[in-house]
Amino acid sequence: MMVFGKKCPACGGVRLIARPPVSRIATLPTARSYACADCQQQLIFLFPFSIGVENRHFARKQLPSFFLVRIPGGTNQYARIKNISEGGLCFDQHYNAAPISHRFFKLDLYNCNDGASLEQLPAEIVATSEQLLEVNGIKSTILNNSARFIDLNQAQIKVLRTCLTQYGI
Repeated sequence: MMVFGKKCPACGGVRLIARPPVSRIATLPTARSYACADCQQQLIFLFPFSIGVENRHFARKQLPSFFLVRIPGGTNQYARIKNISEGGLCFDQHYNAAPISHRFFKLDLYNCNDGASLEQLPAEIVATSEQLLEVNGIKSTILNNSARFIDLNQAQIKVLRTCLTQYGI
């Protein structure tokens, strides 16, 4: 994704935060690395263009709405999955829900239709942002969490791939 000017290619925001160069193109003398303060999109500004940086290694997929993330704990929390890949997922959590206590945690993918679940997937929160939503005139705040899977065993990878192949759009 590329746009003309010094702005975020994803949302068009101009509030950019400098970050250290992490790619070969960012080490060029005229290139600068930034992250958007509004949507956390990473980008490289190479005058006169801004180029979005994608860190994902797997294609994102949408799961049907009957799949949820279950976060085990004192009381199980459920969150809606925005997108998922073999490398991680993005999910929405209500602002008033108990916060995820650690950066590293285990989650379950839960199928509400048949009660099946893929349990104890180790994950790491890599980004969290707030979003204000208005539904039927009622405003609420949602936390958008991005997490990557870490150290999945072969059985977990196989079941996750099967789930994404069978249900992913």
